[in-house]
Amino acid sequence: MAELISVMIVDDEKLTLEDLSTIIDWGACGYKIVATAFNGKQGFRKYQEFHPQLILTDIRMPFMDGIEMISEIRKKDSKVSIVLLTAYEEFGYAKAAISLGITEYIIKSEITAVSMQALLERLNETIMLRDRKDMIVTDRMLEQFFLSDSLSGDSDMEQFLKKMFHVLIVEQDLPISVSGEQLLPGIVVPKVKKIDFLSHFDYGEWNLEAITSLHGGQIVLALNCQKNEYSEHGEMLCVCAEKVKDGLTRQFQDSFTVYAMDTRINLYNLKRFCDESASSFQKKYFDGSGRVRRLEYPPMQERPTFNNTWTPGKADDVTGIHDKAEIEQYFQGVYHGICRQDDMEQLKSLSKELYYILKKEYKKGHGKTISEDLDQEYNWADWIDTEKICNWFILRFSQLNTDKISEGGNYSKSIMEVIEYIYHNYRNPDLSLNDIADAAHLSVGYLSGAFKKETGVTLKNYITDIRIDAAKKLIERGNYKIYEICSQVGYHSSQYFSQAFYKKVGMFPTEYRKKE
Repeated sequence: MAELISVMIVDDEKLTLEDLSTIIDWGACGYKIVATAFNGKQGFRKYQEFHPQLILTDIRMPFMDGIEMISEIRKKDSKVSIVLLTAYEEFGYAKAAISLGITEYIIKSEITAVSMQALLERLNETIMLRDRKDMIVTDRMLEQFFLSDSLSGDSDMEQFLKKMFHVLIVEQDLPISVSGEQLLPGIVVPKVKKIDFLSHFDYGEWNLEAITSLHGGQIVLALNCQKNEYSEHGEMLCVCAEKVKDGLTRQFQDSFTVYAMDTRINLYNLKRFCDESASSFQKKYFDGSGRVRRLEYPPMQERPTFNNTWTPGKADDVTGIHDKAEIEQYFQGVYHGICRQDDMEQLKSLSKELYYILKKEYKKGHGKTISEDLDQEYNWADWIDTEKICNWFILRFSQLNTDKISEGGNYSKSIMEVIEYIYHNYRNPDLSLNDIADAAHLSVGYLSGAFKKETGVTLKNYITDIRIDAAKKLIERGNYKIYEICSQVGYHSSQYFSQAFYKKVGMFPTEYRKKE
C-alpha cells in the first residue's frame, strides 16, 4: 500500500478549514490531513510536531501571519511544498512571497473540488519524486557512513545522523558452512531485492525514514512512530518487527531474523554498537534463528565462559557409537557445551570436523557416491543454528547404522553404479527401468534380479523410497506447496504422489506437514 502524502492546513477562518477538509476525498487523491491550525504561530508549532510534506496556508492571520510562518519553516526545511491561499486583494503580496519558495498560490474564491483535485494531482508526482530522490541520496550516504571505518559523517548528514530513531535490523539466516564450501550464490537473497521489498513495505503505524546496509549484509530500518504515546513504542516495534519478518519469509521463502533496538538511538551510536557488538548478531546461532530478537543498548556484559567438553580430534569418538539413543546423547552433549560459550569458532570447527567424519563414513558405505544427503545445496536450511545442525548430525549418523545404503560396501560395482544413477535422476518423472538398465549396460531382466538379490528390495520400491524420503525433507522445511514437492521428487500426478506417500509413511503429505 502506497504511503499517503501528509498535509497541514492553516487558516484563521473555521469555515474555510472545514471546507478544505471536506471538499474532496483526500485519501483517494493520495493525501492525508495530519494537522490543522488557526494561525501562523500554531501552524509553526504543529509543523515541528508533524513535519507535513505539503502545507496549505492563508496569508493574513493573528499572532503570526502566513508569510512569517513560512519564513520560519524555510529556516528548517527548504523542501516542504507550500501552497498559499490568497484573496484577490492579496494577489500582489502573494507574488512577493515567491522568494520564500512558495510552490503555488491559489485564489480562495476560485477553489472547487475539481480545481483542488487538479492541484493535488500536479503536486503528487513532484512531492513523491522529490522525497524518493532525497531517500536515495540519504541511503547512499548512510551506506558509505556505515561501511567506513570512521565514525565521522558528511557535514550535510550531521543533523540526520544525530536524529533519534527506533531501529530494526534485518538479517537473512545464512548457514554456517559445515561442509567447508563457500556459500552457493543462489542461497543469498541479493541486497537490492531486500531493500526494494523493504522500501515499499507497509509498516502500519511507523514511518520509514531511512534504509541502509551494514558490513555483514544486514539491513537497517530507521523508523519513527506516528503515535505519540512513547510508553507503547517498545511493544509496537516488536509487533512491527514480527510483521517485517513474516513478510520477508513469505516474499523470499527463506528464514530471517529481525533485531529490534530496545530504545531510540541515533545513527552515530548505532554504528558504534554494530562495530563493537558483533557477538550480539551471532547469538541467534546458539539461541535459535528465524525470530524477533531484542538488542539492548548499551549492550549487556558478555556471558561468563565455561570449560567445554569438546577438543579437536575428540569428534572421532562418534564413529564407535551405534545405538541411536547414545548418538543423540553424544551430539546434544557436545553442542550444548558449544552453546554455553557462544563460541562461533568452536561451533564452526566442531561442525566441519564432524562433517568430515560423516563424509568418510558415507564413502565407506557408498563407495564413490556421496548423495545429496550431504550436499550443501539440499541441506543449508538445516545449518542455520546450533539446534538444527545438531539434529542434522543426529539424523545422518543414525542413518549410517540403519540405512541399507550404508552397507553399500558389500554391493557389486554394477549395483553401486545403478544406485548412483538413481540418486542423480530420481527427480525425472519419466525415469524408467530401461533407462537405468541402459546406463548400467545390463538387460532389464538381469538388472531387476541382481538388484533385488543384493539390496533386498525391488528397483521400483528403491526409487519410491528415495523419492518419498526427499519429499519428507522438503515438507519438513515448510517452504514448498505439496504440488511443488510432487514435481520436485519425480511425480507427474499429485494424486499418485499422495497415494505413494501414504503407502510408505502411513499418512498423506498434508497430514505429515501438520504433524511437523
